Amino acid sequence: MYQHLTTLQGARDAVISLSFSPQAKFIAAAGYGGVTVWDLESFEAIPIPNSIYNPRNPDHVYAASAWLHFEQADRYVLLLGSQGGTVSILQWDEKDKVFRSMVRVIPVPSDFQVLSIDVYQAEIAIGKLARVVVATSDDRTTVSSLSSSGEFREIYSVSVQDFTLIAARFCKKTADVYAFELNGGTILRLDDKSGDIKSNQKYGPDPMGTVCTDDSSELFVACTGQDFQMFRLDTIEHIRTFSGPEPVVLFPKVVTFAEDGTVLIAGTDKGRAVVFDVTSGAKIQHLKYNKGGLVQPVAACTTTEGFLVAIAGSTMQASSDVEIYIKSHLPTSTSKSNGNAGASLHCTFADRSSVFRYIFMTLGILLMLHGLYFLALTHAPWVCYCTVFLELIYDVTFLAIPGTIHVAS
Repeated sequence: MYQHLTTLQGARDAVISLSFSPQAKFIAAAGYGGVTVWDLESFEAIPIPNSIYNPRNPDHVYAASAWLHFEQADRYVLLLGSQGGTVSILQWDEKDKVFRSMVRVIPVPSDFQVLSIDVYQAEIAIGKLARVVVATSDDRTTVSSLSSSGEFREIYSVSVQDFTLIAARFCKKTADVYAFELNGGTILRLDDKSGDIKSNQKYGPDPMGTVCTDDSSELFVACTGQDFQMFRLDTIEHIRTFSGPEPVVLFPKVVTFAEDGTVLIAGTDKGRAVVFDVTSGAKIQHLKYNKGGLVQPVAACTTTEGFLVAIAGSTMQASSDVEIYIKSHLPTSTSKSNGNAGASLHCTFADRSSVFRYIFMTLGILLMLHGLYFLALTHAPWVCYCTVFLELIYDVTFLAIPGTIHVAS
């Protein structure tokens, strides 16, 4: 079961998007209060350049966020999409411990809200370019590349007539893009190089308020307002419906796969998120949001220490906390509860270091005994004589026994 890890404070208004960076180094909360980023080792908020709190200005309200990590430069990059249509890209400066503005993209035509941002791969290998897809409210899907130096270049941009776009997601196998329709239940598959329509599948859920796909790009789950419905991506076959508490308002809530695709985390408007079992559809656990009310955004991440889940409040004109929960990889009987809000994310390092200390101590004792033995042979002649005498007895004894094989040293 998930245990509460910590509460992160500092978001000044309703949070719309939550996202973990690769390796769970950072978490970003974006929305009407701008963007707030926390370091997940210290749990401290990090200053953001040109951060302006102005919930009435669409350029300062962020509806989507995503992370990249360039392995060669060890560079963390945060992408933010605003209601004003801009895409801002920030990079982490490890030396000065601040985020710096990398590039700001103003699309043409402009003033159309960014609905979603997705990346093909969050970890960018040496010599590779990142691939980013942005969906905007003019029903446009734009795929671009991004280098570690900040060069942002459009690959293609397409708009489909009579199609109300709500989200665009990469196929993790082919780099094709799936475009999901708000009303009508249509899912388009766009070619990874040209944006041409490769397939046009109908009979998906209607409406689709938010959409998530699993890591294998075999399944997707859409929020319909009343519940969450899961389908196969290739055939649009309905698999299962996940029903949370009866909603008060039909605002779309975010849903995401977690724990390597075995569970779903879904927001509610009842002051909590719900953990569902993907196979059975059963509710496993409720994750409480202490301030209550609408919990739209959720995010999940897998680390070496365990599974992390974040939830945040989405109440307008009120400060929003981000609640972090953790679940150990270990079985429940051997895992340790971590309810301390100030506990470190890397708390299991202490257990591991204890094991290593025991191993090194044992090796040290053995080496010390080995050294003392040879020291005694060198400086104590009577020890040498006793050793030779015992070897002679051994040789005589075993040579006298028929069939005994003696191996000379």
